[in-house]
Parts: sequence; C-alpha cells; structure tokens
Amino acid sequence: MKFNTLTGKISLVMLVFALAGFAVMTGCRKSSPQNKSQSSASSQVVQREPNAAVSKSLKDIISSASGWGPILSDFYGKTMPDFTVTDIAGQAHKLSDYRGRNVMIVLWATWCVPCLQEIPHLIALRDIMSADKLAILAISNEPADVVKAMARDRDLNYTVISNKGVLPEPLSGIRGYPSAFFVKPDGTLKLATEGGLRLGEMKAIILAE
Repeated sequence: MKFNTLTGKISLVMLVFALAGFAVMTGCRKSSPQNKSQSSASSQVVQREPNAAVSKSLKDIISSASGWGPILSDFYGKTMPDFTVTDIAGQAHKLSDYRGRNVMIVLWATWCVPCLQEIPHLIALRDIMSADKLAILAISNEPADVVKAMARDRDLNYTVISNKGVLPEPLSGIRGYPSAFFVKPDGTLKLATEGGLRLGEMKAIILAE
C-alpha cells in the first residue's frame, strides 16, 4: 500500500514537470501572472496544417517546426490593417510607413520565459538584417517603465514598444506569447506564429517566397 502511494506521488511530480516543460516550449498565456483570473484560456493550439495561401517553402519550414506553429491562417495573404504605436523612445511607428520592406511584429511580455529565450535570436536577427530590409516591432502591453527596464538590461537593438491600447485584428486574436506576424513588403500577412522562434527559423520565414 505504501509502495502504491509513493508510486502515485512520483507519477504526479513527473506529470507536473512535463506540463511545465510543455508550457515553456509552446509559450505563455496572454494574461500576465497578476491577471490570471481575467482569462481562462490556455495557450492557443497551433494549426499544423497551413492553408492554401502558404507557399511550398513555408510549408517545409512549418513541417519542421519545434516549439511553435502557425496561427490565424484565415488572414494569410490579406493586407494587414494599419495602426500606429509609439516606441519607448517616444517615436511613432505606422505600419504602412514600412511598405517596401519586410516587417516582423513580435507580441511579447517581460514575464514570459519563452519570450526572454527568444530575445537573443531577435538581437542576432537585427544584426544580420539591416533596418532598410526588415523592420522589427516588438510590442508589449506592459507599462513603459517595465518595458524600458527590460530593453536596457538586455541591450535590445530593435524597436521596442509599450502599448496599452487594443491592436486591430489579427494582432488582437492571439492567445499566447510570444506571437509573431511576418508582413511582406506589399503589406500582406505572410505568416503568424505562436511559440518561441530561433534565428534560423526567423530568417527562413522572412526569406521564403
């Protein structure tokens, strides 16, 4: 009887660690730890089957994905709605002003572990792809002082934004962090993802036809 009880406790501990590991791999819930009561939704289940708007090269990238996947596929190939946000240095950024170059919009939070793990890859991406080819807009809905502190402590070299307002669809449709939206130079959405991305994956998605 004691053996069965011990075995049950060990199994429970293993299950807890397994679930914790899964959460780190796939991302964080959209609500912050202080606002858990406001959202009962867990991280969005990613769609592993991209729709017809996804090119063959993107399908190959998605098929080998680990820890992330495509989301909000109904918006692929459609023009992204325009919006304006202000970065932590006080500069305004309007999405339509970036026509002619690729844009990666990252929705993240300072309390999200996968978001923090993604930061070095974003820094490296900024280093290897110039701003005239790629704009990186990292948007958090946290207070500006919190976001500024993180940007300073991590030496972020890309555009960091604190935005308390509501973003338009499909940006408002995410359920977890980090989420990324890859916008083509013509202003249409190429791909939206949930879960932490690595440098090679980011670059491959941006360069894919």
